[in-house]
Amino acid sequence: MKKHDQNKSYSSESARMSTPVVRSESSPFVNSDSSERPKQKAKKKNGKKKFHVYVAILCVWLIGVTGAILYGYNKFTNFLIEYEASYQSSQPVLVMDEIFTHFQSYDIEYIWQNMPEHPTVSQFESEDAIKTYMLSMIEGKTLTYVESGEYTADRPTYAIEADGFVVGTVALQRVGQKEYGNPVWALADISFPVLPLEGAMITIPSNSTVYINGIQLDDTYITEQLPVDEDELQYVEPYGGSIPGFTTYAISGLYYEPTVEVKDYSGADSPVEYNAELDRYNANYSSNHPERETLEQFGIDFTTTFANVISMDADLTALDPFFPPDSLAYNYISRSTALRYFTGHGAVTMQNEEVQEFIAYNEDTVYMQVYVEQEMQMWPDPEIVPTTTHIYLTRIDGEWQISGMRY
Repeated sequence: MKKHDQNKSYSSESARMSTPVVRSESSPFVNSDSSERPKQKAKKKNGKKKFHVYVAILCVWLIGVTGAILYGYNKFTNFLIEYEASYQSSQPVLVMDEIFTHFQSYDIEYIWQNMPEHPTVSQFESEDAIKTYMLSMIEGKTLTYVESGEYTADRPTYAIEADGFVVGTVALQRVGQKEYGNPVWALADISFPVLPLEGAMITIPSNSTVYINGIQLDDTYITEQLPVDEDELQYVEPYGGSIPGFTTYAISGLYYEPTVEVKDYSGADSPVEYNAELDRYNANYSSNHPERETLEQFGIDFTTTFANVISMDADLTALDPFFPPDSLAYNYISRSTALRYFTGHGAVTMQNEEVQEFIAYNEDTVYMQVYVEQEMQMWPDPEIVPTTTHIYLTRIDGEWQISGMRY
């Protein structure tokens, strides 16, 4: 009985201990930690959710900002690249490089066409001659270009050098504007100064004409006129003959040494000599005459007769056909005492007749220097006697006669 009660008591206790105690929330005796726990879990859950949203928004923002920065950086980089390209392409030296190739290829036509002022061309030279002269200034030389002393930001100017010497300048001008305000340059003009340093002084007989590069010089180029010495005129003027003086012409402003030609009184070519010491061209009296052969024979005949008269192998009257009436030269011969004192000799033979000089002053007056030799039979051996005459011949009343003699 007691044992049963004990077991019952034990069972009741166990049941009591295993049965949960339900507490009212309103009871002041309920545990507070147990009631707050679900709220905290809910708050934590909401906080994590907000955090995730914040992180997501932040990531989106960062991505957006980063994208904006990258886009801006890319745009700025492209701007710098484009600006640099525009700036570099707007440098005047690039245009100058292109222009310079025309100098390197000796493109004189391009240079000529871009020269606002061309060198003066005289009537004695052509435009082609000047272009050839310009070509000679650069052809075969080391060409370079540098900024000239006239260089400015608004007008870039470059000096062209050939073997270190400045031969011309190239100026550029602004003709437009590129992106970002960079200028567009183009050729403004080319200066290629050439100086005509050649010229000539020519002295010719006054009745001759002179030609420079095939063009006759007129009286405006005459700088000096020299008359003939009166002592020489006395041999021809009393009988209507004439001797021209000398005229000097001067020409300058040529790019090349000229070709000098001289025509004599008859229009025939006269030899021209150049005196380097005096830097002067000279042409003497002409040796051309349409009757030269006849006149030379006339001179030889006279000199032979004159020599025989002197040697008393011919009479004085043998000279009459050669002189005009009342000739002073004839009178002088007739009064010469040399006719009275000549060594006696035998037979005379003439030899080695020669006209050593022939000058045609004009169609009616000539001069000759004639040489002949007499071979005289003397004892014990023959003797050679030379005779030289200096005679002036003038056409008098249509016939040639000796108007004067020089001794």
